[in-house]
Amino acid sequence: MRIDYGELKRRIRLIELLERIGWTSTEGRGDQLRGPCPLPACSSRKGSDSKSHKTSFSVQPRKNVYRCFGCGSSGNVLDFWKAYRGKSLREAAVELDNT
Repeated sequence: MRIDYGELKRRIRLIELLERIGWTSTEGRGDQLRGPCPLPACSSRKGSDSKSHKTSFSVQPRKNVYRCFGCGSSGNVLDFWKAYRGKSLREAAVELDNT
């Protein structure tokens, strides 16, 4: 099965995927939303009461990209799903394509 990664990145909105897993922003300015990092391996999750944990994850919905200042993870919707699910890029793409 051939996967069109570019088409997936255009079709699947990161903010909608984040909402589906229960993520909500704690603050936002302009086209940037911030909140706690939802990635299981994120080191900022350990200090979950700190302000830095509550705003370590940044999403730019218009660009469909994210960055966590706690764990350093960043990228597009496919990169996020790969990190969130602990899968290879291909496995993450197949999973997202079937949602």
